[in-house]
Amino acid sequence: MFSSGMWEAALFGAIAQSALIVGALLVWKFPGMKKPVIVGALMAFGAGAVISAVAVDLVAVSYDEAGAGPTALGIGIGCLIYFGIIALLERKGDDEQPGELLEAQVAAAASGHGEGEVHGASPKEARNLTIGMVIDGVPESVAVGLTLHTATVGVSAALVGSIFISAIPEAIGIAAALLAGGMAMGKVLLRFSSIVVIGAVFAAVGYSLLYGASDSLQAIIQSIAAGALLVVVINEMIPIAVRSVKAWAGVIGAAGFVFSAALTWAAGG
Repeated sequence: MFSSGMWEAALFGAIAQSALIVGALLVWKFPGMKKPVIVGALMAFGAGAVISAVAVDLVAVSYDEAGAGPTALGIGIGCLIYFGIIALLERKGDDEQPGELLEAQVAAAASGHGEGEVHGASPKEARNLTIGMVIDGVPESVAVGLTLHTATVGVSAALVGSIFISAIPEAIGIAAALLAGGMAMGKVLLRFSSIVVIGAVFAAVGYSLLYGASDSLQAIIQSIAAGALLVVVINEMIPIAVRSVKAWAGVIGAAGFVFSAALTWAAGG
């Protein structure tokens, strides 16, 4: 049975991932959203926001609860888990791999000239892009659930806000590729909605993992989520932002960092 806390975690997990649907609707209604500078700026801002949320709402809290050892251990485990999942998928032998496609299709909307043309996704590519989005969303959603135990006032507004913002450019790039490949808008929304549901489930899982756990175990679990999120940011978000907006990526990313921190400060964190 779901407790009230698990339902709350699921709600905020769904809110964070619902940016995928927002991004898909934006690119369908406003094709200009695919312009390189817009996608790249959103990605840079989102990267800075996620880094801030990881540092303030996950790593700092983990350190305060259990010290440097468990925190460092958890970050290392989180990095290796995420990296290992991607590596296993890429050893299956498909020509198009989920991790590579996820970056390539978002980058297609954030690079090149003019409107930043996005190539249509084949059925196999569409499948692997969906897998890649799920892989990205799982550590984010788990982290949202974890913060219900640790944030000063309910869930971490900074983490939910940063995940929401960073998911919009991802959705813009991938939705553009799926639509260009001939997929109907209704089917795109159905796929993205399924990822929102998965995010809600894993947010509830993240909440339940910390129920009654010791300080050390809480610290390790939180820092595992932090490590996985850091890999997502460094491997996928930052390179796309730099390719698109060049040196401005750092400036925009810093603005995203301050925005995320301000959400925490406003909540009393």
